[in-house]
Amino acid sequence: MVLPAYEDPSHPRHRLFGPLAGLAVGALGLIALVSTFLICRFDENATIREEHIVDNGFAVMLTELNDVVATQVEWDSAVEELDHRLNLDWADFNLGSYLHVFHGFSHVFVLDARDRVIYASVGGERASLAAFGPFDQAGRGLLSQVREGEAARPPLLPRAGSNNIAVSSIQDSHVVLIGGQPFILSATLVQPDFGKVLPRSRHAPVVIAAKPLDAAALKVLADRYLLKDLAATPLDQIKLTTGHSFLRDHFGKALIVLTWTPQRPALMLLKGLAVPLLLLLIVLALVAVRVLRGSLAIASELVASEAKSKHDATHDALTRLPNRAYLFDYLGQQLPRVAGPERTMAVLCIDLDRFKEVNDTLGHPAGDALIEATGLRLLQTCADAAFVARYGGDEFVVICEQIGEAEVYELANRIGAALTEQVMTGFGHIEVGCSIGYALIDEPGVEPSEALHRADVALYRAKDAGRQKIVRFEPEMDQAMKNRRLLEAELRLAIGTDQLRMAYQPQFDRERKLVGFEALLRWHHPERGEISPSVFVPLAEETGLILALGEQVLRMAFAETAQWQSAVIAINVSAVQLRRRGFAAQVLRIAAAAGIDPRRYEMEVTETALLGDDPVTAGNIAALKRIGFLIALDDFGTGFSSLSVLQRFSVDKIKIDCSFVAALGTGREADTLIDGIIKLGRALDLSVVAEGVENERQWDHLVDAGCHLFQGYLLGRPQLAGVPSAGASASAPAIKLPVRSPRQPQVAEARQLRTSPS
Repeated sequence: MVLPAYEDPSHPRHRLFGPLAGLAVGALGLIALVSTFLICRFDENATIREEHIVDNGFAVMLTELNDVVATQVEWDSAVEELDHRLNLDWADFNLGSYLHVFHGFSHVFVLDARDRVIYASVGGERASLAAFGPFDQAGRGLLSQVREGEAARPPLLPRAGSNNIAVSSIQDSHVVLIGGQPFILSATLVQPDFGKVLPRSRHAPVVIAAKPLDAAALKVLADRYLLKDLAATPLDQIKLTTGHSFLRDHFGKALIVLTWTPQRPALMLLKGLAVPLLLLLIVLALVAVRVLRGSLAIASELVASEAKSKHDATHDALTRLPNRAYLFDYLGQQLPRVAGPERTMAVLCIDLDRFKEVNDTLGHPAGDALIEATGLRLLQTCADAAFVARYGGDEFVVICEQIGEAEVYELANRIGAALTEQVMTGFGHIEVGCSIGYALIDEPGVEPSEALHRADVALYRAKDAGRQKIVRFEPEMDQAMKNRRLLEAELRLAIGTDQLRMAYQPQFDRERKLVGFEALLRWHHPERGEISPSVFVPLAEETGLILALGEQVLRMAFAETAQWQSAVIAINVSAVQLRRRGFAAQVLRIAAAAGIDPRRYEMEVTETALLGDDPVTAGNIAALKRIGFLIALDDFGTGFSSLSVLQRFSVDKIKIDCSFVAALGTGREADTLIDGIIKLGRALDLSVVAEGVENERQWDHLVDAGCHLFQGYLLGRPQLAGVPSAGASASAPAIKLPVRSPRQPQVAEARQLRTSPS
């Protein structure tokens, strides 16, 4: 059979190679882009730093020029020569000529206490007072600031000696534009230095000096701060490629701008490293090509690996069949196509019978070999089927489309016949059967989970009816499954309550003397009444409730029988309990709390529970034996009877199943089998108990065969503690179970016993 291809888009190599190539090119482009950005950003920051340097440098220049003027006018001689009397020669030498020759001031003016021009110098030579005209407006603005400072100054007082009165300079300076030519204009109040000569009136003369912002002045600034092409440029001629610093007047209005060619350190560095960088890019390009070639090979491997990963994710590793996830995906695609009787779908669930016994007896590797062979046989048998999948564990699913009732049943029979044949493995011949449940889906809109649920319900009914059965899903089956779930929920609630009670069936010896009891659990449901243990015990084992249920059985049995000193009490233990770590320690704790003597109790286990090499089970059995409990093998002969089990676990007693006892007298084979079991027990020095003794003929045969102990309706029915047995045969004596003594129970030596962890 050819399995349908999984819906998976192809991943050719170029789909991985293309992004890798784009990634390499993008990386190189990103390197270039980031480099360009960093260069531009670095140069931009350098230009901003230069602008701050120019702004601060020009402010320093103004301060220095103010200091130059202040040294010439803050002087007792200046007060005497310019205020007390006007000495033009002094003004020529100390102001006009000095400031022009040594500091480049082109114009110097002196205004008296009434703010009238009394002296003018142009180019270091005395000039007409009218020369102040172009500077009048700007000079008057500075003059007002100086007069305000003068008014706020404390009065000057004469001082004896030569102590400096240390007056603070009162001056103001700004850039002004005179006839299109920028000037630095400074106004300074004439003040004494030692205080020997004071101004004549409240106001003193003011000296206004103008220094042109020409090429010579700009060169000084450029040389000081290493500026290239520094120039004073009109506002309408600014270029974005140059650095610039605005020069503003007294009112903050921009008059002119200083421009220069900014330094580009990053660009200069890039030019210097152009050849190495070009070589680096070539090397990176070659590496990228090499990486892309390697990536092409890796891409091919990734495509193959991805395809394998997708296959592994949707297929079972053992059988290589589609797995549960693939199954649901397939059903989700195919079920919408179902459209009435003419377009149906059959879902078959197949479960192996006795698979657990194979795992228990031969080990999990044998179970894996059986599963693998089963998958192969299904593929061979279902050649015409649409789909075969492993649902999980030992359960498989077959899906067929466009198939009728007869064809489905015929296919199920073929599957059953194929899986019943022996499987040859490395562990020997394995022979199992299978149970099959199937559902025909003929209505649209059924969900995958619902379709599988129907087939699974039919499979459960097939297994419940016995092995190697084929059952079709019917709607009423679903209700039965719901009832089972309801019973499970009710059992969960019943655990720990008085709905669960213990009944005790008596056991007798050959003289019909009462020697012991078998503790049997009973469930009295408040609405359903008495529920058979054959119903709720398997349910508890399947759902995991058997652990809590078994613990309650131990507690009740120990508590109710602690004072029955003359009887041996048999308690049934599930295989699930024996496989639980710490079970023996749990039994010891409960026994110590109840104060019982472990030597009066025997744990009844089935043959199946002792099969295999489970170390936990073996450890629990050994620990229970050390504590003092007896071990009885229940239902002997119905499972995989093995002498090695009797020897390995040191069994104390075997119990003949009631099915064998019931067959006594029906044929020679049944009688011979009973005799053989009894002889085996006696040969191994084991006590033999016959269950289900219901008539005198069975009693006589068992006694003659040498059986030791007996239980059954002939002798006594199970009954609650303290309640007489009802329904026993006429020959059976009426039995009343012992009751707890009112005395305080003595703590048995089991309290002091210890067991190794199991």
